[in-house]
Amino acid sequence: MESIVITGVGGVSPIGIGNDAMDKSLKQSNHGYKNISSLTKSLKYKLMEGCPVANHNAEDYLHFPAEAKYRSTVRPKRLDRMSQYALIAAKLAAEQAGLIGDDDLLKDPSFAESAVIMGIALNGVESYDRLHRDFVDDKKVSPFAVPMYMTNASASAISTYFNFQGTPFTVNTACASSLTAIIRACDILQLNRPGGPKFILAGGTEASLTDFVSASFLAARAMSPEGISRPFDAKRNGFGPAEGAGVLVLERKSDALKRGAQPLAEILGFDERHDHFDADTAPSVNFTSPDTSGGQLADSIRAVLRMGDCSPESIDVYNAHGTGTQYNDLTEARALVQVFGDQLPAVMALKGFMGHSGGATSVLEIIGGILSMHGDYLPGNPQLTEVDPEIPLKLSRETTALKHRTHLKTAMGFGGARAVIAYRKSA
Repeated sequence: MESIVITGVGGVSPIGIGNDAMDKSLKQSNHGYKNISSLTKSLKYKLMEGCPVANHNAEDYLHFPAEAKYRSTVRPKRLDRMSQYALIAAKLAAEQAGLIGDDDLLKDPSFAESAVIMGIALNGVESYDRLHRDFVDDKKVSPFAVPMYMTNASASAISTYFNFQGTPFTVNTACASSLTAIIRACDILQLNRPGGPKFILAGGTEASLTDFVSASFLAARAMSPEGISRPFDAKRNGFGPAEGAGVLVLERKSDALKRGAQPLAEILGFDERHDHFDADTAPSVNFTSPDTSGGQLADSIRAVLRMGDCSPESIDVYNAHGTGTQYNDLTEARALVQVFGDQLPAVMALKGFMGHSGGATSVLEIIGGILSMHGDYLPGNPQLTEVDPEIPLKLSRETTALKHRTHLKTAMGFGGARAVIAYRKSA
């Protein structure tokens, strides 16, 4: 099959907007957790800490020149913050990949054959909540209400901004959504059907730091009452809420080299499946918990290694989903032991830096992984206090120097979704 490479990455995260800001935060172990209690009015379900995006003003990053009339409908004031984040991330990725020039206009007419695939978990909830309150209060409903919270908003906004011809679409596998979007992009590019896209911008976005969303996750005992993800920590008690967006530019390796692009990383293999109930081997599977034996996740990891013709020993770093929930972290640790035995790879768990941003979390963690590969360091786990004795992983609170080239990345979502991918640093 045709090799797929990543030629551009763009992130809007709680630890910075753009590669340089994210890279600096990871190197210096600067996390993005802040007191966000002012965002909630609920007394019963009170937000404490979380990871919002700071200093965000979409107008500072985007361009609306007169000759790009097609952009008039995607001005930031007409978009939910989720779509604003996605647009900025896409612009940063397209810029690094060399697809755009001045005013974010495409450098080559053939670049318009690109497509967009975005993952979401909860879409446009801030706008929906606000607009629905206006309706209940008998105020005028905005004519831009539906474009703000419709499911395909972020993908369509990106396609409109760049005037792409390829189909924009959205996938939702809960917290695995952005990794699912990336896998879908790889499938389409490898198919290489006549008339198909040359490039795909794939990733995910999320902006759902609201009262009701937080109350829902707190009631489900998935979110930490303190609002902090402590991946693999003995005192972990749920994920920390976050927001953000990330986008990768994916293309066939032959096309990238032909146009003189410098790939950042190459996709080696991937797998996506559903955790199914099995009375003998996976009796603990339910709608909000994975197969805690780790067996089904281990099966997916082995499938990825086979597809990429990788041995377990070739994996330098495991880029964890690492939510900081009791069962997720045990599941991952047990799966790793089943695949790697006592030769476990190094581990990065970036929700300790950026929290859990739902539909954006996996792609932001892949971006962090690629930055660390090229910077020869391993991000630490700044929320780590005490490693769970049931979890035999090598973890460090501080960022350390490490040369690494090949990563394994997992993601899991409510409803039983799981996805795994392996990628390697390009020379």
